Amino acid sequence: MQEFFKDKSAQVYYDAALNTLFLVYTGKVQNDQQFITINTAVLAAFTKLNTQKFVADIRKMGIISVASQNWVVANLLPGMVKHLNGKMLYHAQVVDPSEILSKVSGNNIKGRSSQVAEGFEVVQFSDTEKLTEYLGSVG
Repeated sequence: MQEFFKDKSAQVYYDAALNTLFLVYTGKVQNDQQFITINTAVLAAFTKLNTQKFVADIRKMGIISVASQNWVVANLLPGMVKHLNGKMLYHAQVVDPSEILSKVSGNNIKGRSSQVAEGFEVVQFSDTEKLTEYLGSVG
């Protein structure tokens, strides 16, 4: 595991075995600035790696403002797609069906992700075994 970022709300690391960049929210995001700082670190890490796979574990993220959701759709995802230079981006979210606020934010991003690139879709998992199977089958 190669760690790129860590604060009280999130950790960004690369798992070589899965060839995947992970963003794991370990606590609620305090504000837009913290969210953007975390996700700027994600983009910086992604552009240093030779992977097409990104997973955001949003189970403990809390509610994210519309401005932050817009930032993901306008900056993070297009930046990842641009870095891949025509290759497909595989993006998964880990959600907890009982965590309504995180799920609403995640669903909003998932719903708008089709605007980012043709054929691009955010997939969601609540079962980490199924997520691992998915990551092994793509990219």
